[in-house]
Amino acid sequence: MQFSILDSTDPAQVLKASQDFPPERTLYLVASKSGGTAEISANLAYFWEQAGHDGSYFCAITDPGTTLEALANVRGFRKTFRANPGVGGRYSALTHFGLVPAALIGIDPERLLDKAGWMMRQCAAEQSGARNPGLVLGAILGQAAVSGRDKLTFLADGSVAPLGAWLEQLVAESSGKLGKGILPVDGEQVADAGSYAADRIFAYLRREGQFDAQVKALEQAGHPVLTFNIAEDYDLAVEFYRWEVATAVACAVLGVNAFDQPDVQDAKDRTKAKIKAYVQSRQLDEGQVLWEGAGIKAYSTVSLSTNGLEDVLKSFVGLARKGDYVALNAYLPRNPETAAVLADLRFILREKTGCATTVGFGPRFLHSTGQLHKGGPGTGLFLQITADPASDIEIPGQGMSFGTLERAQALGDYEALEGRGRRILRLDLSSQGLMHALLNALKR
Repeated sequence: MQFSILDSTDPAQVLKASQDFPPERTLYLVASKSGGTAEISANLAYFWEQAGHDGSYFCAITDPGTTLEALANVRGFRKTFRANPGVGGRYSALTHFGLVPAALIGIDPERLLDKAGWMMRQCAAEQSGARNPGLVLGAILGQAAVSGRDKLTFLADGSVAPLGAWLEQLVAESSGKLGKGILPVDGEQVADAGSYAADRIFAYLRREGQFDAQVKALEQAGHPVLTFNIAEDYDLAVEFYRWEVATAVACAVLGVNAFDQPDVQDAKDRTKAKIKAYVQSRQLDEGQVLWEGAGIKAYSTVSLSTNGLEDVLKSFVGLARKGDYVALNAYLPRNPETAAVLADLRFILREKTGCATTVGFGPRFLHSTGQLHKGGPGTGLFLQITADPASDIEIPGQGMSFGTLERAQALGDYEALEGRGRRILRLDLSSQGLMHALLNALKR
């Protein structure tokens, strides 16, 4: 069976999912711990219409007592899976949220949990500290961050590369608060060992050994590298449990609560305010334009030169300091073409600044690195990219389109970052095709 995750409000991505997964051959899993996640509610409204209001095409995964559970009961969903409310969202890979889709695509959940259970016993309180894998890893990560190596950079062999995206949310959302945090760097192109600053610690998720030579070079250059051998697919459960324990321990070393996400709600509240204002006036407040030309508008929280796009970019990149990171926050459809351009942008930004780089697709990253962006250390430069959609679709019953919701989420994110005094440049493109013009301007 095909399996896909739709975690976006971008209209192009929603339309693509609709084309690839028509109701007559699709079971839709509506998964939300709170039951009220904005993008989940919008996508449910859309696909409910597509399915002709037939609840047999839907299952819900949610905590007991949520509005989603009530809605699923009213609409006659095929099944509602009530998850353990004591487990936070980013720690729930081994609960219903991970196990239900795993079972449906043919993974043996009992075998998966047996693997996790083995690691659970290794991490038990009665184990000596030096033999406790979660405690040791957490102590290393926490102390590394305290010592200035707070950029946790993942190298991952191809077959296990998606694990990095899961770890990104786990580490960033857990640790990034009170002006502290560990920045997970996932999917960044590997550079020469000597070009990395002393703010990095590396974790190699090893399956085929394709990065063995790079790891050896990193170690010889004096960088700390942790290697995790993942012999088979089911060993992913071992890493799920190890890293969940380690993240909690690392947060204890940092002195932050691993299990809250106070700044995520702020962005949500600002987005709701944007939507409420839109419903009343039918327009969104985009803010004051800093520069405009050739179909691109620039907005910023800092003073930048405005003699053309290249000048705007040059002055923004020039703000980078030692120990900073550059975050590309793209409110664009998540597809191979966009990802390739963003990867090129990311490479150039690292070359020009020497800083660690991250890429996040909005609104997905708001639930992961978004917490660290706002609650973590003020060392980030944020390049936010928005674009007018080629075509838009209405969200049934919500009085707005997916494009409007996505833009409101981007503006809420921008405003929340601005409220924390972050350095931001937002580039709004009149069409997504201008991504190549942006890339060329950055090169120049």
